[in-house]
Amino acid sequence: MAGGHQPLISRADANAIKGIAILLMFTHHLFALPTLIRPPSSFEPLLAALPLEVYLGRLGKICVAIFLFLSGYGFAQGTARPDIWRRHLDKAGRFLGTYAFYFTVAGLVVLTVSLLSPSDEIPARIARNLGVQGLLTLGKPLVYEWWFAQTYLALILLFPVLARSANRVPWLIGLGLMAFLTGALLDGRQLNPALFSVTNLLIWQLPFTYGLAFAHLERRPRWQEEFGSARLAGGASLALGAGFVLIETTAPKVLAPFLIVACPLALPSLIACGRTPAARASLAWLGQRSLPLWLIHPFLCTYLAQEWIYAGRHSLLILASLLVQTVLLAVALEAARSVLVAHLAKARPRLA
Repeated sequence: MAGGHQPLISRADANAIKGIAILLMFTHHLFALPTLIRPPSSFEPLLAALPLEVYLGRLGKICVAIFLFLSGYGFAQGTARPDIWRRHLDKAGRFLGTYAFYFTVAGLVVLTVSLLSPSDEIPARIARNLGVQGLLTLGKPLVYEWWFAQTYLALILLFPVLARSANRVPWLIGLGLMAFLTGALLDGRQLNPALFSVTNLLIWQLPFTYGLAFAHLERRPRWQEEFGSARLAGGASLALGAGFVLIETTAPKVLAPFLIVACPLALPSLIACGRTPAARASLAWLGQRSLPLWLIHPFLCTYLAQEWIYAGRHSLLILASLLVQTVLLAVALEAARSVLVAHLAKARPRLA
């Protein structure tokens, strides 16, 4: 940024926080959604009397808000550059290209499994979403967990417009909250177009807007001094934890909206955890691969290999199994995608 400003959240910090968010996402999908765990799959909690995995998984829903906050924050670092529209069109193209690669790979796997196991309803159901709408993330994602792609792509394209209001932080936050409430109202009344989920965009733009606003607030020297205090980190974590316990025990249906609205409270503790020397490098490595890890993991833990993932029974073994196998697949597929991109780049001049 101009004036030699140093962001409070460095790229390494952001990657480490994304790594934490990946672990929260895995925990959420493994333990917090019992209707998705099909017999004979099951898990044994560490403490039989207190299923901490379930509560941590419920809290793990905040992972999406964390990703969007970091996206808004990261995008805001380049708002002073004049080529903002071109850069975000390029971002959208790269994201859609990566999505298309994994869509194609997943589609081939699903079709193969459905042919080999015609009695299995799950791959057949997924195969019905193989189409242009699913490829362009419009209306019908290939699997439910990929709903995020549509919203994220829209936010990439809308960012140059949102960035114009970034200097007026109160207005920006106010409009973001109004859009969130509008989306929640429309969602409650199930008023949502089939082709594009306007409610998801209105609801989930809020953490993205928070990130954009934070990027401008952090330029203030006093803000930087206060943000780095241990008292702030402790107070924010305590407020988030107290709110989570209160809502989980009294009104669990509104937990997701609470986590979206309150996600900035998690930021100080996430930064502190991400800066832990023993874990920083590993978390950052995961965070750098957050996109393929997100796209791959539901096929293992929910759709095509659930019994295999839950075979260890104990919750830590299940989490480790999903993490290791998703990472191995991500590394292999990213290597293949890199080769494909390189070949396409070489072929482009010859086709021009």
